[in-house]
Amino acid sequence: MVRRSAWLGIGAAAWMAVLVGPPVPISAQESAFEDVLPVEDFSPTILGIYRKTIEIEDEIRRSSDRFGLDYDLARAVCMYESGGNANLTSWAGARGYFQVMPATFRSLGVSTNIEAGVKYLAQMVRRFEREDYALAAYNGGPGNVGRGRAMRLESLQYVLGVGYYRTMLKLYERSIRHHASQLRLTTAREDEDWWTVSRRLGMSLLDLRLHNPYLARRDLRPGQLIAYPAAPREQLFTLSGSDLLYRSRHGDNYFNIAFTLDVDLDALRQHNGLWHLQTLPTGMTLRIPLQWEGEYKVHRVQEGETLEGIAESLQSDPWRVIRDNALFWDEAVADGMMLRVRKVPPKPKFVLHRVTRGENLTIIARRYRTNVATIQRANNMGRRTLIRIGERLRIPALAE
Repeated sequence: MVRRSAWLGIGAAAWMAVLVGPPVPISAQESAFEDVLPVEDFSPTILGIYRKTIEIEDEIRRSSDRFGLDYDLARAVCMYESGGNANLTSWAGARGYFQVMPATFRSLGVSTNIEAGVKYLAQMVRRFEREDYALAAYNGGPGNVGRGRAMRLESLQYVLGVGYYRTMLKLYERSIRHHASQLRLTTAREDEDWWTVSRRLGMSLLDLRLHNPYLARRDLRPGQLIAYPAAPREQLFTLSGSDLLYRSRHGDNYFNIAFTLDVDLDALRQHNGLWHLQTLPTGMTLRIPLQWEGEYKVHRVQEGETLEGIAESLQSDPWRVIRDNALFWDEAVADGMMLRVRKVPPKPKFVLHRVTRGENLTIIARRYRTNVATIQRANNMGRRTLIRIGERLRIPALAE
């Protein structure tokens, strides 16, 4: 038996060997995957992410050649950091395709976010002479990485996630590229939300969320790029009691599955015996719990009513009604149908705090009359307590 402390000290390369196996030689890859595999072998999330990355791949290649970084590694980081979306800003203030902090961007002397991400990652590779350490440094800061130093769990998960995407590119890029190229792209228009986009495209909300996992839980902003299939992928899920059943495919990440289906991560882990730190094996049947708790109204659909109108009148939204009533495959409602409808909770309000020298989470929590756990939840930190000078934290507004 390996003690927990020993596991935390293991190198990320060893973790990859344990959880996803050793890398396949390029010659073996080419011969083993000469034919294009069926689209059903690949997750919609990786196809949507890859489709957006196609739009910027030439710039990524130019920057990779310029700064001496492996092209597949650069693309894998972009895919994992932002899902190929240009104008994302993280809870910590990181921005763009490569989620670069503003101070880091200014220090690199470059003109684009792509140049910044590739240059900084190349610097980390040269500094640590190992791609796993370089990725951990990119994620958690170079001061937290070094030989003999245990990686943080968050950084280990990051190394595994990026490494998995890189492996997908090495093994299956011909197939991924073929199927991703079949996807269409549109841009969000002024005042559009996910429901209006789905009606404009004649595409289900589920398909849109699955192909755009990094945007699924966000309000759309004008100009954001949205990937969608020419025809719906209706056979991905089956209903079993109060659970959805899903067979994991190449490129799946259980975080993305939980986010797109609004499922609690811990509930998904417990339901399927998943570790906090792992990649998702291909071919695994996942049971995705749809149960939820909270107040709701039972609404009997009247003749002429629409899903959108019901959601609006009961202060909900179409996705919530669809998800809570498992209407994924047929979003229409029929006369006499009984729906459970929850209100959309008001959006939490936050103040933004910039970490200064000498502060820790306890000090910040005391200042704003809250607690450490509340700050961690508001910033998707998990159990992480380490914060950096200059990092921006969201603090629930009730604090002041």
